[in-house]
Amino acid sequence: MGNTALAIETAVDILKAGKSPLLLGPPGCGKTSEMSEGGLIHAAMAEHHGVSPEEYGHCDIRPCTMDVSDYRGYPFPNKETKTTEFFVPDFLPTDGYGLISIEELMNAPRAHWHAVYQLVEERRIGDYFVPDGWSIASTGNRVEDGCGVSSPPNALINRHMIVNWRPDQKDWEKWANNHDIDYRVVAATRWRPDLIESYDGKIKGPQSTGRSVTAFAKVFKTSGVNPSSEKSAMGLRIFRQAAGALGDDDAGLMSSFLSIFSRLPDVDKIAKGMGEDVAVPVEMDVQIATLAQLVRMSTSSNIGGILSWVDKCSPTMKVIFGYDIEQDVLETGARHTSNFTEWRAANSSLFA
Repeated sequence: MGNTALAIETAVDILKAGKSPLLLGPPGCGKTSEMSEGGLIHAAMAEHHGVSPEEYGHCDIRPCTMDVSDYRGYPFPNKETKTTEFFVPDFLPTDGYGLISIEELMNAPRAHWHAVYQLVEERRIGDYFVPDGWSIASTGNRVEDGCGVSSPPNALINRHMIVNWRPDQKDWEKWANNHDIDYRVVAATRWRPDLIESYDGKIKGPQSTGRSVTAFAKVFKTSGVNPSSEKSAMGLRIFRQAAGALGDDDAGLMSSFLSIFSRLPDVDKIAKGMGEDVAVPVEMDVQIATLAQLVRMSTSSNIGGILSWVDKCSPTMKVIFGYDIEQDVLETGARHTSNFTEWRAANSSLFA
């Protein structure tokens, strides 16, 4: 379990207790997506309330795009009582179960924080009350992230329980493997975890985050560029695709790694069970790329020959390969074979 998974677990614990977490972390690390429909926090709270994720609602509130008066609603006169009443905003829930996400709270104008005080602490705004089945959580960037955040008042912090959200490559990889992210891009982040985990608020312009790597991966896949080609123009095209999302430095790392797929050892020979004389690459990045390719090629019929070659690799590389086969993203059935089961048992000490 990585840092991201631990943050999710902590946020869910806080929400189950009826309190409000404030998820603080760099941009692009998945805070919002995990609270939205399809996210792990959203799904965990749906299970907690005994409803399906489809039935469990989600209300997205973004103070940066709102007027303060939007929270309380539109005033109208009641002629009978000679008082002013308010229409409840239609974005606020009135029944059922769900999660209210107050997004980018730390960038909100100060006037909005007072409305959030009451919403989070008293679960109401004016005459509106949050239904019992709804939980409240907030997200925000940190001052050091360079996102225009100013130091929030202690009163705002005190009404939340802080959850420090630190991106983790292993947790992002699990997500990526289930969301059709190109396996070669995933392998690049395994080689350089800082593509997911490091964020420098002093950098002006794009840099790599989980969100920007995902954006590049979608462009890369749609373009149909083949990094296994030896043409230098292909590498330049990949660099241009990556630079717009990751910045020049990280784009150089990404395109450099992807170019490795043009100089792998004879993976076809390995897959055919004839890899005895195929040497294990010396460079770790080439090893990682080779294993990523072999995982992609593994089937129930050729896994035995592939495992014979993997046995020549270092213990670390064996763990990487075994982990990827166990994920079985492509549903090839390789992990259910006796070959893999026996290999996994023989190397059980590596997976302890």
